[in-house]
Amino acid sequence: MKKVVCALAAVVLVSGCASGTGYGVIVAAGSSAAAVPAAPPTTAPAAPRDVPPETHTGKGEGQFAVTWPADQLGFFTFDCPKCAGNVIISTDGGEFGLVNAIGAYKGTTWLNTEPDRPTRKVTVLADAPWTATIADYRSLPEASKLTSGKGDAVLRVPAGITRVHLKAKTRGNIALWVQSTETGDLLVNEIGDVEVDRDVRGPAYLRVDGYEATWTIMPS
Repeated sequence: MKKVVCALAAVVLVSGCASGTGYGVIVAAGSSAAAVPAAPPTTAPAAPRDVPPETHTGKGEGQFAVTWPADQLGFFTFDCPKCAGNVIISTDGGEFGLVNAIGAYKGTTWLNTEPDRPTRKVTVLADAPWTATIADYRSLPEASKLTSGKGDAVLRVPAGITRVHLKAKTRGNIALWVQSTETGDLLVNEIGDVEVDRDVRGPAYLRVDGYEATWTIMPS
């Protein structure tokens, strides 16, 4: 397994990552391109239900089994405040790569957007103690008004929203995904600063990929 992880690290390094913090919390509000986003999911997940969170901890390289329900979206938060090298998180599920960063990292992405390829195992490449948490929709901030953040994040878009305005500053990659019970799509995939409007119909989830980016999202 260690050889597999090292090979994955080599592939990611070829993509040209440079140093950065990658701190991905939602804040009131920064250089390499992140990994190219995976292809959009082909099957929308089931309607959300309440699921208790699960938490895993480790230090450096590691692997853990996931008990999250296969038919439910899970929101995966990885926190490694003392990481200095590559932070690479991969799975055996449909999304495969969850995190590709360098340096201290905290951010959120999602799992199980493809119900026929649920995540059962997560592999971590890191160089410091870390915590990984999978939680349901209730853990997400709601994008019902102007929301500012930094790094990778997922937002919950309420019913009644039909459009969002994204403004981001970064020297790396910035991507914006939408996911609902009806659709899953990649709305933005750019290098560098971006300011765009996109149609998004709530209820839905928005995922910001850009571990070095600072951004704002204004729904309407």
